[in-house]
Amino acid sequence: MNLKILSWNVRGLNDCWKRSIVKNLLREWKCDVICPQETKLTGMDRQMVGNLWSCPFVDCVALDAVQTAGGVLLMWDRRVLARTEVFAGSFSVSVRWQGVGDGFSWACSGVYGPIDNNARGLMWDELVGVQQYWNVPWCCIGDFNIVRFPSERLGNSRLSPAMELFSEFIKDLNLSDLPLEGGSYTWSRGSNRPSMSRIDRVLVSHDWEEQYPDVTQQILPHPVSDHFPILVEVGGMARGKSPFRFENMWLKTDGFTDRVQSWWNRHSFSSTPSFVFAKKLKALKEDIVQWNRLEFGHVGRKKTQLLETLKLLDAKEGEFGLSDAEICERAVARFEVENLLSLEEIS
Repeated sequence: MNLKILSWNVRGLNDCWKRSIVKNLLREWKCDVICPQETKLTGMDRQMVGNLWSCPFVDCVALDAVQTAGGVLLMWDRRVLARTEVFAGSFSVSVRWQGVGDGFSWACSGVYGPIDNNARGLMWDELVGVQQYWNVPWCCIGDFNIVRFPSERLGNSRLSPAMELFSEFIKDLNLSDLPLEGGSYTWSRGSNRPSMSRIDRVLVSHDWEEQYPDVTQQILPHPVSDHFPILVEVGGMARGKSPFRFENMWLKTDGFTDRVQSWWNRHSFSSTPSFVFAKKLKALKEDIVQWNRLEFGHVGRKKTQLLETLKLLDAKEGEFGLSDAEICERAVARFEVENLLSLEEIS
């Protein structure tokens, strides 16, 4: 089975522009389960979820923000997973699923952890309760707001009691802390002397890992937010061809509607009206696809190159730091990615 799970502290989804950027990235990454944290939203409804993830088969459960702080959203594709139970706590939201294809029953918890040590203890108790109540293979993802080891925070050399409690939680529940590929840190703030840490992670039970032994965890570029998205992937086989989609950016191109009218008029077929209409639609689609490839084909390549640049610079920052020129290069790349993602936004 192929499975893709995305965990990302998005640092707020209140802004329409930011939602459009996140939506475009989610479409690009083609995941089956998506868990944004720190949404800073309350009362999320289906329409808002649809504006964030364009999957027509989405199901979801949310933990509301308290005033404008926190908030966790857990979304999944109903063609892949069918939910059987849901639990919303104070720090996490959890779903028990059954795989549509393989029938495998497992649970997932999306977490946004507190920074207060006393509240953090309540979070550990809450997660222990979820794991013990369902007693099924389990995946726990999110921003825990705590690191396990001093090496996971840039410039830190002291092992704190909170770190030890985090490791005890992992040991007591017999969880695997998956290796992180693509960098050492998941959060970064600042430019010249950045603060960096690994406060976001994915933990899985051993029986979950036995079911999906080829699981990998990697960080992705983050054009928005100071947290890196984390992608958990099982299988990793290529997905099928993406369906035809109408793009907003076409309407912004001078003469596009005239071109469509010309393409439509030049095709002629003989048969019943419904057959002729279907054939003309198919021919028009091919015309648009070919024109889009010539007119905008560079957009996808440019976006891929920019995201790769961001990924390399972010990884270098965590290991060696960045020069002033590289900091400037990254800022320009982020600006250009945002513009390209906005241009590609789907109607």
